Amino acid sequence: MHKVVPDPPRDPAKDRAAFNRAIDHYLPTPDAQSTHSDLSFEDALLFTASLLDSASATALDCGELLHSSERAKVLAVWHLLEIAKTTVDRSIECLRPTTAKT
Repeated sequence: MHKVVPDPPRDPAKDRAAFNRAIDHYLPTPDAQSTHSDLSFEDALLFTASLLDSASATALDCGELLHSSERAKVLAVWHLLEIAKTTVDRSIECLRPTTAKT
């Protein structure tokens, strides 16, 4: 198919502004990374578990796209994240009281 009307010229300033708006929308502000003084220990562990889960999934996805030594390094980081996540998950379990079985 032959296009009669050419594409309009691209405006790099508009593209950059759209990019900045998307980054501001999807990435948290620096205030979102700070912790509140009323954050409980259990909530902090739950938040940490969530962060470790996201980091682990990201590392695994990145590792699948790489080859040889780079892949091994990323998968080693993934393994360490999984160990840390398991430890945090166990810590959360220890905080919750278990019911006595009779």
